[in-house]
Amino acid sequence: MVYVDVFVGPVPTADKEIYLAYARKMQAMTKQAGALSVMACWGDDSPGGMPNNPLATALDLKTGETLVTRFVKWESRIARETGWAALMKHPEMQTLSPPFDRSRVRYAGFDVIDEL
Repeated sequence: MVYVDVFVGPVPTADKEIYLAYARKMQAMTKQAGALSVMACWGDDSPGGMPNNPLATALDLKTGETLVTRFVKWESRIARETGWAALMKHPEMQTLSPPFDRSRVRYAGFDVIDEL
């Protein structure tokens, strides 16, 4: 069964291009580790505006920050676990510095129950 990791977190709005460079590097390494696809998204539309969004509140979004999401699609949960184990051993993971506060990132894994 296809499996998807979803990550959500705040990034300084002024660092969009820095985040994009980081996301592209992570996407390449994640694909190399076996992911079927990887999608990075920059927050744009939110009911009540981003600061009033319940998700933004849960992540303590501050003025000057934008929510980002990242979706990683794997062949299965086993492929995901194997892929993440390989990714954590990747030499660049030891030196790669994300342009955001990792402690405010939330993630979860999901079984895909329907896909068009």
